Formats: sequence, structure tokens, C-alpha cells
Amino acid sequence: MSDGSGSISQEDIAPTVLPDDFVRSPMAQRILSFHFPRYNELPSVELYREQVIALVENVFEPLNECSEGPWLTPSMVNNYVKAHLLSAPQKKLYGREQIARLLVICVFKQVLSISAISDLFRIQKMTYMTDVAYDYVATELERALRHFFSIGVDDEWTDTASRVTRESLLVRSAVLAFAAKTHLVGYLDFLGYDDASNH
Repeated sequence: MSDGSGSISQEDIAPTVLPDDFVRSPMAQRILSFHFPRYNELPSVELYREQVIALVENVFEPLNECSEGPWLTPSMVNNYVKAHLLSAPQKKLYGREQIARLLVICVFKQVLSISAISDLFRIQKMTYMTDVAYDYVATELERALRHFFSIGVDDEWTDTASRVTRESLLVRSAVLAFAAKTHLVGYLDFLGYDDASNH
């Protein structure tokens, strides 16, 4: 080039923050600590909406840096009831199955439309018991996050479904999309793109 600019060296184009730096970061370590409670770990007593919201926000707290705002609000709960994603509370109280649904909705809404979530729930209802379907989401979600946020993890991992079906593949794909988005937003934030989670 004849414009007088200096030549470009390998150091000029080398990444300044390698993926290993990110997965060793405090943010990635918080994400690795994420635990999606299993169905039998959810409260056996019914909760008021404010208590449910607090529980959901607490569950997802390790992922807050990669989210686009609150995980759950009173208006979101009302909208999910109106959209028939969630059964209406009885005497303003929400049971274990409703709490499980809300936790799964919070994951799926990051990557799917409300109508797509509704379709997945309809398929699940015809195929699996609620506790089995919920625990499958929990297990696959934690495994997918470990896959994206760990160093030296095997690139392939087997499906934990007792029998791999079309339905389990759809759910696993949604969970994988959520984990991939969480990784991307977290990595961009780590690189200094502070508004990465707002897109």
C-alpha cells in the first residue's frame, strides 16, 4: 500500500480478549453456578404473585448480566394467564405447576415467541407429565450453560431424554438457543459492549 500508513502486524489483528479469559471471568463463573430447581425442589405450598416473582428473580439472578430486563413482572404474569400459557391463580395463589411453567416461560421467551411457547406447551401436555418435562428442561439447561461457559468441555453431549422424540428435540433446541444467546450477550458485555443485552 502506498498511502504511507504502517504495515499491519499479527498483533494488530490478534484478539485482545480470548474466549478462555471470558469463561474464567466472574460473570461466567456466576453463570456456571446457576441452578434451575427441579420440580420437587419447587415450593409445595402455594405462593402469592409477589412471592412467585421474587422466587423466579432469585433463580435467574446468576444470569442477570445477560438478560434484557426483569425476568418476571406482575404484568407479565397477567399476560401469560391471558395468553393461556398459565392457568389463573386460585384465590390469588400459584401452585407448583404454575411456578414451573413460569420458570420455563422465562427461559423460552428469550428465544421464542409467545405463540411458539404455547405450541411447545401443547405438545408437552400430550406427550409428557409436567414434572418429567420440567425436569428435562432443567437438566438440559444446566448442561447447555456448562457447555458454553466451561473450558475443555466435550463439544458433544448426549440427550438426557429417556427416549429421544420430536418433542424432546424441540425443547432441547430451545434450551440450546437460550444458552447460546446467554453466552453471546455475556461475551459481548465482557468485551465492553455494555448495551449488548438490550438488543
